[in-house]
Amino acid sequence: MMLRKAGFAEIAAALLQNLRKNTPYPCYDAVPDNALSPLLYAEVVGKRDTSSKTMFKEVFTVHIHAIAAPSDARTEVYQMIQAVEEAMTEDLILPEYVQNVLQTETGVQSFQKDETNEWHAVIGYEVMVCYGYKMKI
Repeated sequence: MMLRKAGFAEIAAALLQNLRKNTPYPCYDAVPDNALSPLLYAEVVGKRDTSSKTMFKEVFTVHIHAIAAPSDARTEVYQMIQAVEEAMTEDLILPEYVQNVLQTETGVQSFQKDETNEWHAVIGYEVMVCYGYKMKI
């Protein structure tokens, strides 16, 4: 039996769809040179097998970057983090052959002021997907 697994592109597409639908910010996979902040961009940075005795599973690690407009105040980036957290309470819509088992925030991975005077936060998530049950034949 051939098992169809989700790829990075499918997880990223579902993530971008969720953020575009549920936040007021422009969301990118690759930020254009002329894009103005505030903005979000998302990246799938890893995956690992977490299969159990009964199920085929993987966990994808995702980073969502929130970049606020240039300012000394952190208020906007705080609002952006909250908007992302609220958006991610809605399950990602994945292809039919993949079931979204769990998506969990792993916290703010970094928080800094860039050389452009923009506050930049990276919010981490793990998305666990299931491909089906193992069966004895």
